[in-house]
Amino acid sequence: MAKLLVHESTGVREFEIVDEEVHMGRELDNTLRLPDPSISRHHCVLRKVGGGYEIQDLQSSNGVLVNGNRVQSSPLRNGDRITLGQVQLTFQDPQAEVGATVAVSRDAAQPPLGTVRMSADELAAIHTGKPPASVHQSDTGPTPVAQPIPPVAPPPAPRATAPGRAPEQSFLGSLLPPIPDDAVTLGERGDLVSRLLAVLIDAVPAVLISIAFMFLSHLPVIGCALVPASFLVQLAYYWLFIPWCVSKYGASIGKKVMKLRVVPEGQPQGRIEFGPAILRQIGNILALNLIVLAVKGDERISLSDMLAKTEVLKVDR
Repeated sequence: MAKLLVHESTGVREFEIVDEEVHMGRELDNTLRLPDPSISRHHCVLRKVGGGYEIQDLQSSNGVLVNGNRVQSSPLRNGDRITLGQVQLTFQDPQAEVGATVAVSRDAAQPPLGTVRMSADELAAIHTGKPPASVHQSDTGPTPVAQPIPPVAPPPAPRATAPGRAPEQSFLGSLLPPIPDDAVTLGERGDLVSRLLAVLIDAVPAVLISIAFMFLSHLPVIGCALVPASFLVQLAYYWLFIPWCVSKYGASIGKKVMKLRVVPEGQPQGRIEFGPAILRQIGNILALNLIVLAVKGDERISLSDMLAKTEVLKVDR
């Protein structure tokens, strides 16, 4: 009989699949309830199709990953590793035929933009649950081990700097993230505390600039000219430098420190344009930004995200 192994901090919980459809999510009305804050109320559904099973995302916030690939709908094979938010499961169906095929939607056949590719070790490092259990002996013989399936494609090779594009290792290399392909998203949006700290860290350079110009303004002759210069420098920092960093690197200095990345909605590996980055600054300056973020709660969407159609994800570095 097919079953799901739910890897939890206390051990591995087995769930036998006896129904034609198994709904998974945080609410009590789900067939398999997963009470984790990274799980949507109705996250996904696993259904029997023909001679096998398939899993479908129900427009969840953190998506569905099968063997490290984010999918909208995908067939399942014995040993497949499923990642829902911060919860990891293993699908087991020893009776499934190796050559069985399941009808898949066009979106599953062609991985959507933003597919995250992770090795088995990287997946295990994301979660606190134990890895799949070893072989167990039963009355009918040994049960096959749920072996991790390697990623569909190898990680992308380092890309050469395109003509006219600034080198990735610049004077900001130690503070800002490299190209988005180099960091792995953790399938979770940034929370209120980490995003608030990122905003405060971004404000530190502006405060230092103000203090420096305040001391220099006491100098004779040039002191008066430094007052408007201080205003212009801070204006350039907030409205040019920070949006440029977000559009080019995916993060400002504060978000880099807090291991956050700004991406377009539904594209974990993408980068936003300069225009949406400016819209995000408008949202950040308005006091309503953090209020909206706090009210949204589990959705973790701020006013900046709504204006620029972006989301802020946690990354591994």
